[in-house]
Amino acid sequence: MSSKKGHGDCTRCGARCCRYIVVEIEKPRTKIDREEIRWFLAHKNVLVYVDDDDKTWNVQFTTPCEHLDGEGRCRIYPGRYEICRDHDPATCEASDSESGDTIFFTTADFDRWWRNQQARRRRKRGAEARGKKR
Repeated sequence: MSSKKGHGDCTRCGARCCRYIVVEIEKPRTKIDREEIRWFLAHKNVLVYVDDDDKTWNVQFTTPCEHLDGEGRCRIYPGRYEICRDHDPATCEASDSESGDTIFFTTADFDRWWRNQQARRRRKRGAEARGKKR
């Protein structure tokens, strides 16, 4: 499938990167942080993920750009936003291999992860305490 000249080659993936917004957030460390992530996940078309490459935490809002046409092309391509201009087609999601990202689609997903992290911290503190007694 070819694209119209001047619209980029986004037809092969359906312009996936133009169908959501991602905002970096702080790694949750407190109960308030936990509740904020649970609040994000209580909304439709929102997920939270930890990027496997750089370990950043992100909230993703699935909502398409208003400038996409029905074929996945940008209607304002020559005047597109700077963030779109900075996007490297070589990093297109269509060519992305298996991702190792940790993804939370629901509050239950996140709560399970949180409980596992808390248990891991308790075991680590217990092991450290036993090591100091020796």
